[in-house]
Amino acid sequence: MSQPTPQTTDDDRAVIDLCADERHDLLAVERRRVVLEALVDREEPVALADLAEWVAARETDAATPGEDATERVAVSLHHVHLPRMDDLGVLDYDVATNRVEAADDLAVSRSS
Repeated sequence: MSQPTPQTTDDDRAVIDLCADERHDLLAVERRRVVLEALVDREEPVALADLAEWVAARETDAATPGEDATERVAVSLHHVHLPRMDDLGVLDYDVATNRVEAADDLAVSRSS
């Protein structure tokens, strides 16, 4: 799979031009949509543990999810979702520090 090409809009926002298959792959999994929602307004990187707890809380509808649920989400994010989203360029995942942040002022285009 090819690396997405960043483009710039008229208002200087970075846009990742994902093909239809990449967009569908990215958004087909609810956990990835929840991660994007969690990161959309953050300006600072977030720890994987904090992100996993937030996602687990959303998935279980619990204010404080159990440790098991949070750990399962963290493992899934670390091994599957975050690397995939990093490859697509919609976020930056630093495996060494387990820190996640949305790509700078990023929007996903709707081109085919």
